[in-house]
Amino acid sequence: MERASLLQTGSIDAFVCGSAPRASVAPLSPDRYKLQVTIGAGTLDKLRCAQDMLGHAIPSGEEAAVLDRALTVLLLELAKTKFASTPNPRPSRGTKAGETSAAVKRAVWVRDCGRCRYVGAGGHRCEERRFIEFHHLDPKALGGEATVDTIELRCRRHNDYEGQLWFGKRRRPGRLRPGQVNWVQNQFD
Repeated sequence: MERASLLQTGSIDAFVCGSAPRASVAPLSPDRYKLQVTIGAGTLDKLRCAQDMLGHAIPSGEEAAVLDRALTVLLLELAKTKFASTPNPRPSRGTKAGETSAAVKRAVWVRDCGRCRYVGAGGHRCEERRFIEFHHLDPKALGGEATVDTIELRCRRHNDYEGQLWFGKRRRPGRLRPGQVNWVQNQFD
């Protein structure tokens, strides 16, 4: 019933994302921000527990310091999951054909600061950090290699845009066959 009323009032964001409001971020100075969020009782309990457990390291229990520490740990854990990040990586045992190695992904992510590297005609770099993909400067379907020098981060839209520049607007189902690759190469020669 609540979702139906959200649709009728035109609040699509609230319908898609649930009824919780988005966080409010306001700059206070060049390197300080005010963050205002609405959290549930369970999240508040976790925050209070973290404050208690960090009492030796953060005696004031300042929420900003606890949040900063929690986000640092979260980002490290996400890096381990997403890029096989570790302080002492093992030597690569090779990757499956066509796959990008974890070492290359880690290096590209750090070099591009985790954001889209697309630069528009006006010289402005895309600010997107969500839905980031590894973009092959020389398309993989045309034999491009997966090295740090030939891969950049792109947001989904810019990766798709550059794919359309190479292969046209219509996507072909499945992988390209060798005959199709020659046809695509001839179109751009």
